[in-house]
Amino acid sequence: GYCDPLAIYDDLEPTPELPPERIEAVRGYYRETPFVRDLKAVYGRFETLTSEVAFFMEPVTGHMIPDMRPILSDGLEAFLKRGTPGGYAPVMRRAGEAVLILARRYAGLAETLAVQRAAGPDEAARLGRIAELCRRVPRYGARNLHEALQSYLLLWQVMCLEQAPNPYAFSAGNLDRVFAPYLGETPFEEAVALFEHLLAFYMVGARGWAISQNILLGGRDMDGNDLTNAMTGVILEAFRRSNLPQPALSVKIHRGTPDSLYRAMGKFFFTPGHSTPSLFNDVMMFELLAAKGIAPEDIPDWAVAGCQEPLIMGRENGNTTNSWLNLGKVLELALNDGRSLLTGRKIGLSAAELGYTSPEEAAHDLENAFFRQLDFILPRMEEAANCCTRAIGRCPTPFGSLLFGGLESGRDMRDAEHPGTRCNGSGCLIHGLSVAADSIVAVKHFLAEEPGGFETLLAALRSDFAGAQLLRARLLGYPKYGANRQEPDETAVRVAARVCKKVSALRNPSGAPFMPDFSTPSTHLLYGCWVGATPDGRRAGMPMANANNPAPGTDKNGLPAMLNSLRKPPHNVHAGMVQNLRLSRETISGNREKIYGLIDDYFARGGAQLMISVVGREDLKHAMERPEDYKDLIVRIGGLSQRFVALNKDVQQEIYDRSTY
Repeated sequence: GYCDPLAIYDDLEPTPELPPERIEAVRGYYRETPFVRDLKAVYGRFETLTSEVAFFMEPVTGHMIPDMRPILSDGLEAFLKRGTPGGYAPVMRRAGEAVLILARRYAGLAETLAVQRAAGPDEAARLGRIAELCRRVPRYGARNLHEALQSYLLLWQVMCLEQAPNPYAFSAGNLDRVFAPYLGETPFEEAVALFEHLLAFYMVGARGWAISQNILLGGRDMDGNDLTNAMTGVILEAFRRSNLPQPALSVKIHRGTPDSLYRAMGKFFFTPGHSTPSLFNDVMMFELLAAKGIAPEDIPDWAVAGCQEPLIMGRENGNTTNSWLNLGKVLELALNDGRSLLTGRKIGLSAAELGYTSPEEAAHDLENAFFRQLDFILPRMEEAANCCTRAIGRCPTPFGSLLFGGLESGRDMRDAEHPGTRCNGSGCLIHGLSVAADSIVAVKHFLAEEPGGFETLLAALRSDFAGAQLLRARLLGYPKYGANRQEPDETAVRVAARVCKKVSALRNPSGAPFMPDFSTPSTHLLYGCWVGATPDGRRAGMPMANANNPAPGTDKNGLPAMLNSLRKPPHNVHAGMVQNLRLSRETISGNREKIYGLIDDYFARGGAQLMISVVGREDLKHAMERPEDYKDLIVRIGGLSQRFVALNKDVQQEIYDRSTY
């Protein structure tokens, strides 16, 4: 559905009200739209490199964070009078009226139900209150928390409907700041109950409105003052009681984060199998965004889009998942004369085209050969991603645009060449750092010990180590990233830094840079399926390491050593580097202060993001054997979480295989 807008029609079950001929008529209409024709053309054009996922690209439908605060405060009627009278602004104003129409319809429905149900006094009062709210907001500014939430939900619903069927990864931003002005004298229990309704709204259906919605709490201002408030505790408690996998919960951590916030988060971290918040280094994010050129007044409003991408609320369209890069496949092509180890197809540059006399010479210079192959792939990824950006630009979003400064700019936020947002870019999610670094180190050691052993190594990779178990054991024994060892860690740093520099040099249609992001929502499994055996000892088709993490089983020197390795690559890149950390029940038992100290120390030493889950392997094993007994067990996949028993068996196995500390 991300990449094929027609896929939704395969999911529709015909009914008398929706007969097959109508489904086909609508499918046929959309098949002939310029947007779908453009997408079909771009995916066909780059099929050679995307079919085995050297890179991938998508027309981004979400991954942005609206700023509802002006409408909540002043009301939609006043808000629509702002901005320029010309350009695209009249279209946005007309789209804004859709929320008022929807609100009137809900008010009428509530009044009708009150009559049809012959409601008792309590039910009649409830329905009457709904009608009263919907006739007032979002037309006018909210006066209390209940009105603010009702206004917010109506705005959110229309924003999602405009981008149906795939409103992926809309995130909410710093909701404690958004709703703090409306808390007033609302009793704590009532406020928590209202926010439980908000969380239930996000979970409509099996997965919610979509994946990767994110709610953020905490943080600081430009002067370092903590912005935690009473709403922070309300929202945390609503999350704790609901324990839903969506939306995702994130918290900003800085030097002034109060102990009370740590204690409140402890209710998540010290309840094994519970959803847990992702943690973000607010100090580093301020530095990162300043280097990116974000205006100082906008920086405190950074928030998490999707899984973990930092964007400015209501100011930025980052297209954060516009492109996806597979370093494992790039390495495979550099080592195997530009050919796939899985299919034998030539999909990259040969050794001769890379400037070497033979594949063996390229292997002896593998790190440089890897980057030469990358230099061939990146311009093609840039062009493919930009084609998708132009294609989605054919589908304007007037309502979404008015939430992102469109009334001031007079332009749609999806305008490819001249987007109506203050900030924009194109993201690149990067996979396989540990595979690339560990393989470069392994080949260097092996060829130093066996100068004429290249063909032996290549034959083992082509056969997926069939009959070469001793050689595989030897490769697995070479130094690996994640154990705080100098050679592999320095290699990972070099690879990450050069990849970031090269990706950052790419430009989208508006001239804005691509933003490197070392995160892998769950795509390290899928992309690993299309990477053959690698010289680090990994078998063909096996998952690559999650995000910036070391390969499972290679972090043998314990948790402190692993964290020291993880903080060495450049965390001050445009979109950051993700670390997923799984702790066992035994680790957390009686060690609360040590866990808090670990978080503080990791961020103080330059870590950007930390995603902790608490669940032991025994629990996961039992859940795979007896899923009916573990329906509420939540696990972290990456930046998003899910109930373990709802996951594909391969995903379950990959999560089980991850290191537990």
